[in-house]
Amino acid sequence: MEIEELYESGERKVDRSHFRNLVMIAKADGPMGIEEKNLLNKIGAHIGLSPEQIERIIKNPKQFSSNTPYNREERFEQMINLIQMAQIDGNISDKEMKVLEHVAVGIGFKSLDDVDVESILALIGRGEGTDGIMDELLY
Repeated sequence: MEIEELYESGERKVDRSHFRNLVMIAKADGPMGIEEKNLLNKIGAHIGLSPEQIERIIKNPKQFSSNTPYNREERFEQMINLIQMAQIDGNISDKEMKVLEHVAVGIGFKSLDDVDVESILALIGRGEGTDGIMDELLY
């Protein structure tokens, strides 16, 4: 653990935990492809992780703790990102579905059914981004 990690905010810990979960999805069905790696880099940069932090989490995601998002919107946004990661190679494997279920329950959903994966996948297929999906399904 780096010294800055000892003093980081709760929000920062949640971001790191979310990135950890994304890596777990990306690795669930075997070695990461270039699309998965690119999405990880994009999301990692978006949430403020340095390239070094991104690589450290990718190399050993299990060394990082899991932290629950503070509210329903954050939980839902994380699940959208996780579903985007799971389907980036064209399909969601059984192993990826198990990780999605585990994460969904771990961050506060009763089950993966509460997330409405099919609707999220349909909106992703239609070209909607995270904000559009949230607007359509959450509000």
